[in-house]
Amino acid sequence: MAYKKQFEEESTCLECGKAFYGRKDKHFCSLSCKNMWHNRKVRERRHLRMEVMAALARNYEILNALLKEERVSAELEELVKAGYDPAFVTGHRKGLYRHDEYTCFDISFYRTSTKIFNVRRKACDGH
Repeated sequence: MAYKKQFEEESTCLECGKAFYGRKDKHFCSLSCKNMWHNRKVRERRHLRMEVMAALARNYEILNALLKEERVSAELEELVKAGYDPAFVTGHRKGLYRHDEYTCFDISFYRTSTKIFNVRRKACDGH
């Protein structure tokens, strides 16, 4: 019994909250709790990835619709009402004339606090 007192500590399971004895670095009371905890974490990350990809796809479709209408600028408020989310872009850099240049896949544009302008499709290099 002295062995248990020296090398084992009481811990709380990260999944079910049940108290158990084990190694100091042990986090789960059983293999099933360990699997449930890790599966939940993977599911949460996958769900977040799917939400981000959906927002990017929605932004791309809205910008693509502007290009089809041959519009090169739009009020940001108008785009937000259509479902555009300014937080989701695939690229950002300081462009010419100190404007912020953003990209959403192959569509690039400049953005101020109230509007986007110079919406254009980037040329494909054939790669």
